[in-house]
Amino acid sequence: MKRLIALFLALAFTTSGALANTVMPDETIHLTNGSTAVSFKHCADLDLCARVAYTDGTTLSIYSEGAAECQPYFLHFVYADGAKTLYEFSRAINHTHAKDAGCGRTVATEMVLDRGYVHMLVTENSDGTLNVDFSAAK
Repeated sequence: MKRLIALFLALAFTTSGALANTVMPDETIHLTNGSTAVSFKHCADLDLCARVAYTDGTTLSIYSEGAAECQPYFLHFVYADGAKTLYEFSRAINHTHAKDAGCGRTVATEMVLDRGYVHMLVTENSDGTLNVDFSAAK
């Protein structure tokens, strides 16, 4: 009986630790075709910023590639079917050019999904991380 209780407690602590490390999405939106998009606040370099799960089982994952000093941030888009990558590309976030010796700055960047019905807004936080927010077009 003591072994059973010890095993139960070990599993409980292991499971609770795993759940504590799971990052839950900050936002969920449903696309017109039944797909689901989620986004995460404060995504740093190499973090998952957003994911679209399509009804056919494919996914579009959007990661932050970060930014070099005075350079724009990049998002990396990976379209996959399970573990197999079907297509991927990177896109720079809007960035102003410096008019003097200083650096430019990140500007909010809006992209559209779902034939224009869903907008994806990418902004920079003061701590250097990115936010991705989805909204339905009006």
